[in-house]
Amino acid sequence: MRFPVGPLRGPDPSERVSVETRSDSRRQMRNRRIKAVLAGGLVFGIGSAATLAAWTDTEEASGSFKAGTFNIELAVDGSWSSNTDMTFDASGMYPGSKVYAPVFVRTTPDTTMDGELAVSSAGATGDAGGIAESLEYRAVTSSLTPGAESSFSCSENSFSGSSTYVYGGASTTVPLASNATGAGKQAIKPNAGDVRAYCFEVTLPTESPNTAQGSSAANTWTFDAESIETSNDAGAS
Repeated sequence: MRFPVGPLRGPDPSERVSVETRSDSRRQMRNRRIKAVLAGGLVFGIGSAATLAAWTDTEEASGSFKAGTFNIELAVDGSWSSNTDMTFDASGMYPGSKVYAPVFVRTTPDTTMDGELAVSSAGATGDAGGIAESLEYRAVTSSLTPGAESSFSCSENSFSGSSTYVYGGASTTVPLASNATGAGKQAIKPNAGDVRAYCFEVTLPTESPNTAQGSSAANTWTFDAESIETSNDAGAS
């Protein structure tokens, strides 16, 4: 069977124009969108640049700290050793006799601050009715330059009217059996800068009883040291 075929026709020119027009319109719209995005990006970039932070810098300061030291040492015979037995010549005391002994105290060479000394007595111990109950004493103090302790004389001459008394006075004594604290506090310098000298006088009164014969007694004096603010630190701000 044959079908009739009409003459071939090309696209309608009006239709072709319509298609091309639509294509051009789509391209123009896409170009406008791209331009709009690019414009928005430019505006965003300008806004970001306007909010950048200012320049900054940081510096640091540090400090270091070290604690000072404070120690004392004691001498009883002019040499700085571990011996702490006072050198009283008291092996044969009799009523009315007096004996003397020095004590020297200083800060150690590595001490970095000033100090103060306070003296206390524990109270003599001994046999009941013995010499411990009769003995009396007094003590004076003075400041020496380093090295002068070797020539220091502790004797009756040390107890003049101008002496600084730690125990007793020019005409008074303290019972050795009593628990007593010395008067005042004595200054000492750092770095073994001076020597604090004490002279003790112990007396067996003339009225001591016969029961004291042949008895013995012992006593301990304690030297307590405390650091104080040094003069070059006072009032620092």
